Amino acid sequence: MQVDVKKIMENRLASSLGLDKYQYIMEHVMKTDVSQDGEFQRVFNGFYIVRRNEEWRKIYYNYFERVKHEKISFAEIITYLYEMTGNIEPSFSSKMLATLSPQKPIWDRYVVQNLNIKLDGASKEEKLQNAISLYSEMEKWYIEYLCSEDGKACIQGFDEFLPNYKWVSDIKKVDALLWSIR
Repeated sequence: MQVDVKKIMENRLASSLGLDKYQYIMEHVMKTDVSQDGEFQRVFNGFYIVRRNEEWRKIYYNYFERVKHEKISFAEIITYLYEMTGNIEPSFSSKMLATLSPQKPIWDRYVVQNLNIKLDGASKEEKLQNAISLYSEMEKWYIEYLCSEDGKACIQGFDEFLPNYKWVSDIKKVDALLWSIR
């Protein structure tokens, strides 16, 4: 019996980072009606830990489907979700955006924690504007980081350990690593 240690380790590492689920999402998002495809929603909800009620998810996935072929911004998504649900959703707004534009970062609690980003504001409208501003700062941080020696080393290490996932955007690679630092 031949044991391919490198392949086994790559598969285990990819699985621990959820890259198999991420690959499914990225392969299916443009091929399916995300507002109707229960399997897509199940995988997306599991990967991104979407714990919202059915009404919220209906609003989210209907909008997701409606805008997926448009050039959409974080500000547009978070504002729409706020207007429709009354909630300020930087995390889920960024996850929709990053699925449609993989070169965009994800606002995840572990990522913002590692970047020392804190959402505040006296009113919901202030928090909404602050979230938009903070996301812009996050985008700038990623651009600068990816140009740094540490950023280049992260990408190189990711590609070395996960050669079958070189197709993942550099921002998503860094995001996966930041997410892993808890």
